[in-house]
Amino acid sequence: MGMEIIFRTSLTFVENSGMKIPLQGNRLTFFPGAILVAVFMLLAPAGQRAEKVPDNPCFIITSTLSFPGISFRTGGAMGELEMVIIPLKRVGNLFMIEAKIDDETGNFLFDTGASQLVLNTTYFRKYITIDETEARGVTGLTGSIRRTTVKRMQVAGLIYNNITADVTELGHIENRRGVKVLGLFGLSMLKGLEMVIDLKNNELRLYRLDKDGNRIGAHREEFRADITAKVVEYHNVLFMKARIGGKELDFCLDTGAESNVLNCYAPRKVMSTVTILRRSDMMGVGTDKAEVLFGDLNDFNVGEHPIPGMQAIIASLNALATSYGYPIDGMLGYDFFSKGKVCINLVKNELKISLNKAGKN
Repeated sequence: MGMEIIFRTSLTFVENSGMKIPLQGNRLTFFPGAILVAVFMLLAPAGQRAEKVPDNPCFIITSTLSFPGISFRTGGAMGELEMVIIPLKRVGNLFMIEAKIDDETGNFLFDTGASQLVLNTTYFRKYITIDETEARGVTGLTGSIRRTTVKRMQVAGLIYNNITADVTELGHIENRRGVKVLGLFGLSMLKGLEMVIDLKNNELRLYRLDKDGNRIGAHREEFRADITAKVVEYHNVLFMKARIGGKELDFCLDTGAESNVLNCYAPRKVMSTVTILRRSDMMGVGTDKAEVLFGDLNDFNVGEHPIPGMQAIIASLNALATSYGYPIDGMLGYDFFSKGKVCINLVKNELKISLNKAGKN
């Protein structure tokens, strides 16, 4: 029995009691061959009773669809501008950027988990296709992804010319949120820049950098941070380390994920710090639904700095980590980015957080 679910961007499969269930999500993530990964969570509370994590608590994400993607880098999109402010439109726990491609204007999901620009087939089906590839998953052929060239794209003060984009179906995002979505605005669109993600004020600030990763001109002032950490870029996806229960873990940074995710096969010391708040339903496109666990991460730390109030879905990410070729202990989505202003320097590979202060709007 099939079921479509979403919490990250890619077509993903989960397994429970020997039954594999395809999950379709809202992200395209490209790795040594490009990986489409996404799942959108609808959490239905089933009481607020806290409980311990059971021995076999969760669904298992077993594999993702692979595509022979391309490595794409943009350059000079800011021109001579030193700083650009892009308004973010909030739709649930997702954030949209308004952009114009050729003569089409509309919303793009701001998604650092997507490696590059992705277009929705619904609005770009007439574009000339460079080539076409069948997507293969554990159940065989499951869809296709096409590649095209966009002559011109404008986002606030940014201008991109002759950029390569993937074209695929994104109707599941539109159906879930009731909003027109032209595509995904992925990480490669921000290469060589510093971004400040401010969800509290619904804006994304971009800064042009010199070759050493320092801001240029009148905006050279440093970002005032409470927390500083290193990030690793691997195949156009960002990872950082955090500690839970004294154990250092690897997390993927994903602005397109509506919820954090913690691997249920994390070390026992990690899982012992998690308080399960409820069992939640992940709803599919029909009447099907799956029950997962949702809990508090009571001991989440970046460096020596605790970040309170972090919550996460508990799911297995072991097989997904194997697909990526990179250890994944969890994903950091909306819950993480909403804790304060998050600054990511894509030249210095550095992340800084200015935490929201209590009592301030």
